[in-house]
Amino acid sequence: MTAWDVNILTSVLGSDVLNPGNRELTRFDGLSIDSRTVKPGEVFFAIVGDNNDGHEYVADAFKKGASIAVVNKSGLDKIDKASCGPLFIVEDTHEALLEIAAYIRRHIDAAFAGITGSNGKTTTKEMLHSIAGVSHKSFRSPGNLNNLYGLPISLGMMPLETEFAVFELGISVPGEMSRLASVIKPELAVILNVGPAHLETLGSIENVVKAKFELIDNLPVGAVIVLNADDANIMAEAKHRNLEFIGFGIDTTTNFTGKDLHITPDGKQQFTVNGHTIMLNALGRINVYNALAAIAASSVWGCTPEDWQKGLSAFKPVDLRMALESHNGLQLLLDCYNANPGSVKAALETLETMKTEGRKIAILGDMLELGPQSDALHREIGQRAASAGLHTLFCFGPRSRSIAVGAIDKGMDTKAVRHFEDPQELLHELVQTVARGDLLLFKASRGMKLETIVTGLKAAAFTNN
Repeated sequence: MTAWDVNILTSVLGSDVLNPGNRELTRFDGLSIDSRTVKPGEVFFAIVGDNNDGHEYVADAFKKGASIAVVNKSGLDKIDKASCGPLFIVEDTHEALLEIAAYIRRHIDAAFAGITGSNGKTTTKEMLHSIAGVSHKSFRSPGNLNNLYGLPISLGMMPLETEFAVFELGISVPGEMSRLASVIKPELAVILNVGPAHLETLGSIENVVKAKFELIDNLPVGAVIVLNADDANIMAEAKHRNLEFIGFGIDTTTNFTGKDLHITPDGKQQFTVNGHTIMLNALGRINVYNALAAIAASSVWGCTPEDWQKGLSAFKPVDLRMALESHNGLQLLLDCYNANPGSVKAALETLETMKTEGRKIAILGDMLELGPQSDALHREIGQRAASAGLHTLFCFGPRSRSIAVGAIDKGMDTKAVRHFEDPQELLHELVQTVARGDLLLFKASRGMKLETIVTGLKAAAFTNN
């Protein structure tokens, strides 16, 4: 953990301080916005959210060991000041958090990469971090701390000796990417893909493209751009802007083109790029794209093919993201951390290409935040599922009824398509259906909590052969 001089807060925020004598302070060790997880020595920022007001938890943060709290002037009446340490008073705690994060970024001498896209951000981030970490001191933003709250927390964790820093940038509204980019100022930008995600707030694919390319708009002079040469939306925008970039792809001949894709007998994804064989512990064409993006980006940093091979062979799939597990004779392909039409189609493609001794079964849940196009996009998923060679399609959630309709419209047997809105009913029917040797895909948006069905299935006793 990196320690920072406490005077930074005064110089950057220019704020008044209450209770300055309550603790002897010279350094702080990180940033936090959650009183439940704040660590000793961290600065707690009392954020006012839609459901919670951090000012009500300032005293709790100090009990956990927070060294300082940054609070809004308007929130002082909600704080038990006698139970608190030093309080830095500002007009807007979120803006203060971003200002401190930007200061930290300016004072870390590392090369920064920013990764965005509708699918694959976290996986690509982990892959690039693994490659860069073979020969250098690499840091990546943990978990999914990729927005205007999580990114500053990540910056506060960075060791000063970091050489390469990898951040994923997630957005849901116009302008958000510009603000993220203005904080981390990446010299290397990666756009993985553009698809129908967050349409509820962004409205259209065209707006998603514009929002992702805000990253390009905010790059410093001399920054390097890495783009998916197979993505028509990305390429159209790149051509419109007359961009110079490093390309990666599978169907297009470009700087880093994946070839000879296949799944090995021991269940690994293999491909070649520029004459070098790469082995992944993550399955599917989508993960080849993610790996190619990481390889292309790492080449900018001088990483070698040996680094690619060693780093990617060490990479392990992130929980619930195209992770293959074996349990009691079943093969479980778990990809239920999140979902949008592009990632669901990619998951079905992977399922379709995999070999199994038994049957192929898909459990598909609602895709959230798709706005007015939600019904049509769910129907498209059903149509794609109908051609994936499934024995049974389980649809879960109110929106997924349209998946079932789309599958039946495309000719899938009505007896093979089942829709549920009650998770216990789904679990009961699933237990009655599966048999040893079957391959099951679980895919849905995070809010559907489809992993609870996986947990229930693992705990259940089934005797089908």
